[in-house]
Formats: sequence, structure tokens, C-alpha cells
Amino acid sequence: MILGIDIGGTHTDAVCIDDHKIIATAKSATGDDLVRSILEVVHALGIDYSGISRIVLSTTLSTNAIIEKKYAPTGMIVSAGPGIDPRLYFLTDDFYLVEGAIDHRGREYIPVNQEQVKQIAGELKGKGIAGVGVVSKFSVRNSQHETMIRSIIEEDFENISMGHTMSGSLNFHRRLNTTYFNTAVMPVQSRFVGSVRRALRELGIHAPMLFLKADGGTYSSSAADRLPVETILSGPAASMMGAVALCRDLNTTTLVLDVGGTTTDIGILIDGVPILEPRGVNINGLETLVRGLKVVSVGAGGDSYVQVKGGTLCVGPQRHGPPAAMGGSAPTPMDAFAILGKFDSGDRDRARSAVSGIAQTLGREVDDVSREIISVMVDNIRTTALDFIDEVNSNPVYTIYEMLHPELVKPEQVMIIGGPARQLQPYIEEAFQLKCIVPDHAMVANALGAALARTTAQITMLADTQQRRMICPELDIEEEVPLSLSFEELKARGTAIIKENAAYLGLTDDVEISILEEQSFNMVRGFSTTGKNMRLKIQTRPGIIREWSSR
Repeated sequence: MILGIDIGGTHTDAVCIDDHKIIATAKSATGDDLVRSILEVVHALGIDYSGISRIVLSTTLSTNAIIEKKYAPTGMIVSAGPGIDPRLYFLTDDFYLVEGAIDHRGREYIPVNQEQVKQIAGELKGKGIAGVGVVSKFSVRNSQHETMIRSIIEEDFENISMGHTMSGSLNFHRRLNTTYFNTAVMPVQSRFVGSVRRALRELGIHAPMLFLKADGGTYSSSAADRLPVETILSGPAASMMGAVALCRDLNTTTLVLDVGGTTTDIGILIDGVPILEPRGVNINGLETLVRGLKVVSVGAGGDSYVQVKGGTLCVGPQRHGPPAAMGGSAPTPMDAFAILGKFDSGDRDRARSAVSGIAQTLGREVDDVSREIISVMVDNIRTTALDFIDEVNSNPVYTIYEMLHPELVKPEQVMIIGGPARQLQPYIEEAFQLKCIVPDHAMVANALGAALARTTAQITMLADTQQRRMICPELDIEEEVPLSLSFEELKARGTAIIKENAAYLGLTDDVEISILEEQSFNMVRGFSTTGKNMRLKIQTRPGIIREWSSR
């Protein structure tokens, strides 16, 4: 059996899958204690835990920690050399520059000032800082400066991240942000993983625990401890992977709306495949190198706070608790649905009482205002969705497989998932003038997406035969290679490296390896070729595991 759990901002959802079908689902309110929320929803499934063989969690923990700045004080030690001043991107006062520089081909031309590093480490330790990120410009071409700095400071700091292990792609300021956030949320993630593991063991659950990443893939809990920044925006990724699992029409472009309690996540499937943010996702307005699916969120959900501002009816973006019909104190769209007879749960009289205050302010009937609440909510979603489609079409579109989609994206249907999906279906269909589908299990699609996502990893192989050196930055591997190294030999070595490091990468056995990118340039001096510069990007193929069939 497979257990999938999505810990959202409003609700925690769970599904249990056995023999290619869902055998149990559950939903509970997400509280301040996330471990308790997990245990409550697992208990609500009412299943025999002994048969569980795989657990996957999707959590907003790292995302919320970054947005709310609830992470540990973190230092950064950066060697940059000439060019862009990294101080333009410093996020705290605990960022330090040190002497040292690597050029674009990975050749050292300014050594690291080791005494300076020791002095900085002393200052950071004196401030009580336990985590340090280490970044050197062009470290993906040569990681020796980052490795050296780490060796100097590693006995003094519990949590250390090196920039070259974050991604094999070049982008200095994105690497700074990614390394900083990864280090900052390490203690938060470690405590959470440990607490969840202990709590599940007390229930008799000893299955491997995986976490969903921003790219819609999963990795092991040990990999999540090392690279927790990969879990940012995993909630929207769960939405999209749930839509992939539930999508029956693989020959169309589908606009996906995941309507939650607080927000609606919006994404697109092209022939059943999500689209990708090719350079890396943004978190709290800052750019990272974290590979992720392209989604956008709007503060419009079933529990959005309804109020009147300047004589105008406003829905969201805040949430002030559950709907009045369910015991809350403020009017929400779900109360409007209850008043109109489209939401049977809860107390309809309480819903009417909550919305009547809005109606009195506007001098209108309660039913009329209820219809407008829904209309405003739907219009907020529609406006954001149309802007999102325009933004997608203004840049090259890549699918989750990093394949370029040459045509303009034009949705042919809408899929709604999430709690209010059934209630919203006719309103969304009218607003978008498109067929609108609500699949079975729409209310727990996020948990389903988490449960069924494949484990994924991506590595970069860089070979400079003139220097007789091959590196894989994500795995901190450097090897000597012959001048005669061919591209086929590099591919074979890369494939072997993924398999050899499967456990470290957090991979399971159910993986398919594919080549994403291959480039080769001759290096010429005078009239002779002196070597080759080769780049190879390899991934384990994302998607849905074999234990599921929606068709």
C-alpha cells in the first residue's frame, strides 16, 4: 500500500492506494502542530498500517519558513573575484566576501585567503550562527574553493551547504539565494523529518518516507534533510501531479485549477504533461535554481474572507478561519454556496447570518450578495489565469521533460480539483467558456499527486578534455579523463554515476534515465583542436509510478 499526505495551509489530505486503486481517503484541518495534523489524517483513513510500503509527504513547511522568515540565523561565505558584486544580492548582514576566484572554464586565478576564512568563521560562531552557505562563482566548473572553505569551517558549524551541489546550471545570484535558503531551513526540515518518523513508528509504520519536490518528483527523507530547499512550492507541484494522475484526455491542453481553502493554484497540462519553470522557481520574490513546475497562486479559496471595502465587495486574499457554516466567525464563499443550497455541510442559518451583515452594508438581499461573492471569487481566478497564460506564452514553454513546446498555449478545457470543485464547476465553465471537468477524487488530488509521483534527480556532467577533467557538481564528483574522451563515453559514465549514487540522490528502483541536454565544443589553438568542452544533463524521467492507472 502507498500512503500519500499533502499538508496544506488549510487542510491536510491523505489517500491510501492499493492494487492500482484508492482504498481510503481522509481530510482534516491543518493545525499549528504539523505532526499532529499528519497523525490525525492517518488515523482518519481507518486502514491497517502493516501493509504500507511507501509514504510520500507534500508539505508547505520550507515555503512558509522562508516566506515568514522563521528560519535559523544563517551566514554566507562567498568568493567571487571581479565582475558582479555579490553584495547586491546579500540577504542578511552575515554575508562575507573572501579573496579567491575561478574563471569560466574552472581555472583558479586567485587563491582562497584561508586566514580570512578562519577569521570570518570565528565571527559567525561568536554570533551563535550554526549554519553557513558557501558559494564561489563558477563553482560548477571547479568546486575546489567551496570544498576548501567547507574543510576549514566544518568542525564549527552544524549545517553547511555548498553552492555547486544545488544545481549544475550557471547563475551566480540564483545560486546565492538557493544556497542561503537551503542552509537556513535545514534545522527546520531536520526536526520535522525526525518528529514525523518517530510518530509514524509509534503507529507501527516503518515504510520508507519520501518528500515531494517543486518539480513534481520525490526524493528520500535523507536527501530532503540535505536539500530541503527542493521542497519549496511542493504544494502546487502536488496539485499538478494529481491532475496528471486524474487526466484522462492526453491529447489536449488543460488549464488546472486547484481551489483550496485560502488560495487557488493555477497550472497547465500539455497533452497530460505539466510545464516547467526552466531557470528555477521564485520564492518570496527571490529567484532560485530550484527546478520546479510553472504555477501561479491567487488568494481566492473556499474559506477566503469576504468584506466590503469602499463600497466594493472583496473576496480574499486573507483567510480568517473556516466558513461561518462550519463554526467560523467571518463570511466566506462556502457560506455563499450554503445559502444558495449548493453546500450541504454545516449550519446554513449561521452562513446566512454571516453574509447578512455584508448584505445590510450594501443594501441588498442576502441571496443576491451570495451570488456576487461567488462571481467575484471566480473573476479573481479567471483574471489571474488569463494573465498566467499570457505570461506563459511570452516566453519559451518547456514541459516537465524539458522539451520545448513550439506552439502558443491555448487551453481547450479546465480541470478543477480541491474541496469546492463541484460547487464551482458551472461558474468556472461559464466564466471561461470552456468544458470544465471535475474528476473523481478531486478533493484529495494533491495527496494523490504526492503518493504517485516518481522519484527524480538531475545531474550535470562537464568534461574539459584539454584539462583532462570531468566533474559532476551536484554530486561533488571530479575525475580525471583522457584527451580522447568521447560523448558516448561521457553519457555512459553519467548513467553509471546516477545508478551508483541512487541512494544519495534519494532515488528508488522505479526510475527511467533520459538525456536532457548535450553540447560539445572544440577548443582550438592556432589551427589545431586541443580538446573538447562537453556538457551533459541527465535526469531520471518524471511522471507517475506504475502502481496507478486512471484509465
